[in-house]
Amino acid sequence: MTIRLDIYSVFFSGEKRLRRLFLSYFFILFTVFPVFADENQRFWVVFVDKCNNEDLEIFNQSICQEYIEALHEQDFFAQTKSNWLNAVTVEITSKKELDQLKSLSFIKEVKPVNRGWKLASIHQESDFKQSSYTVKQIQPKSIYDLKLDGSGVTVGVIDAGYYNATKNTYLKHIFKDERVLGFKDYLSGPSTTSQTFFGTKRTSSDSHGTTVLRMIAGQEGNMRYGLADKSNFYLARTDHGDKESRSEEENWIMALEWMVDSLGIKLINSSLGYTNGFDLKDENYLPSQMDGETSMVTKAAEVATQEKDVLLVVSAGNEGDSNWKIISAPADAKGVLSVGATTKSGVKASYSSLGPTFLEYIKPEVSCYSLFGTSFSAPVITGLAACLWQMKPEATAKEIRGAIIQSSWFYPYGNNYVGYGVPNAGKAINILKGIPLENQTEIIHAQNEKNIEIIPQEGEGTLLIAYHKVSETVVIKQEFIYLNNDAWKVKKTKKSISTTLWTGDRHIEIFWK
Repeated sequence: MTIRLDIYSVFFSGEKRLRRLFLSYFFILFTVFPVFADENQRFWVVFVDKCNNEDLEIFNQSICQEYIEALHEQDFFAQTKSNWLNAVTVEITSKKELDQLKSLSFIKEVKPVNRGWKLASIHQESDFKQSSYTVKQIQPKSIYDLKLDGSGVTVGVIDAGYYNATKNTYLKHIFKDERVLGFKDYLSGPSTTSQTFFGTKRTSSDSHGTTVLRMIAGQEGNMRYGLADKSNFYLARTDHGDKESRSEEENWIMALEWMVDSLGIKLINSSLGYTNGFDLKDENYLPSQMDGETSMVTKAAEVATQEKDVLLVVSAGNEGDSNWKIISAPADAKGVLSVGATTKSGVKASYSSLGPTFLEYIKPEVSCYSLFGTSFSAPVITGLAACLWQMKPEATAKEIRGAIIQSSWFYPYGNNYVGYGVPNAGKAINILKGIPLENQTEIIHAQNEKNIEIIPQEGEGTLLIAYHKVSETVVIKQEFIYLNNDAWKVKKTKKSISTTLWTGDRHIEIFWK
């Protein structure tokens, strides 16, 4: 099964190269399975239960060995095992074998492992110092005042290659202090050495993980490009980048389980997303399947966040200006912290993926500035989370996640463009300290009015951001409104029931009656 996702162009030394970011982790359960070619097809096999371990907590036990042995007797050999999902992958060479597999009484479900993803391209920064604005945007003064830097917090990063990370100017402090505690390359296997992991360039995407790491912990002198510059790290490479493969979703799940079950990591960043683009169109993910429960990668993310007390920070996706439009898996998982991208002004970046209108919860939850994709927005929020956990080590993942969301510009009036907006580090700190925040949202009830004037306060600029909503959360239009005769004139958009306004300092909600 094949998938392809193309996004943005990457510039290396002035040469434009198409990179293929990550793609599609979708397990689409087809009514008709694909025609088998000469090569084997790979399938997820989900077991009905965990046999003699039924009395145990389902996610705290291993797959039933009896079922694996029963598969072996039928000449099906487990390639990848997921205790969390109670599933294994197997290879099948014919429809007859598939029918044989589906007939086994201990099998609940058989789902094809889609393959053929292509790494989506991303704009690479040529001037790293541009990214320092992302830190400024989340108001880090309280972080600096409390001398928070992620010390004592271990962060997992699941990404593509980390080529030349050891030589990167902005990451030298991490390697000098030996704070990369371990790594796994799920492409090359356990024989991968440090020299190979960091020093061998195999694909055009091999610096992606390096840039993500820099956005979490990068620094040079007094300049911080990420907030968690003193955290410890475990790294996993799960994506190839140039070749079509069916194994990246397996790699991602294995890396997640390794970090959580074997290492006990509570904070993980993954700037990968899985949508559509397979070579065979009938194998593509459907937008309707970004529902928080379809893909295996989303299911694994839900286990991590709901059962394992993990804060999983993921990129919302870069499909906002494509036909796909909406977030990618696992950003659709309810429990993850999905991060979109804004421009410097604070509006949704054109490429940043939208939250599906059919979800009953807000996606993405938060956003922050990134010029080159949501891949580099998510790690900024991960760095913030590390600092918050350093301040309150006893906090749960849900508490850290909640503090970040509640500190954001528009809380509790989120939308499917930027979520609750950009987090405020100082407010998040106060929330974790138990200091109640005043609700500073200004509410305007426009009774039979179609035009409202907003008077700027002292110190505010000339620009107002407006999100016009057709429901409580669904935006139909975002726009800039400029001062006109010393006032911002806000006009009701057709079909809108409310409008969220941001002056740069104030959050205003207009409810049109």
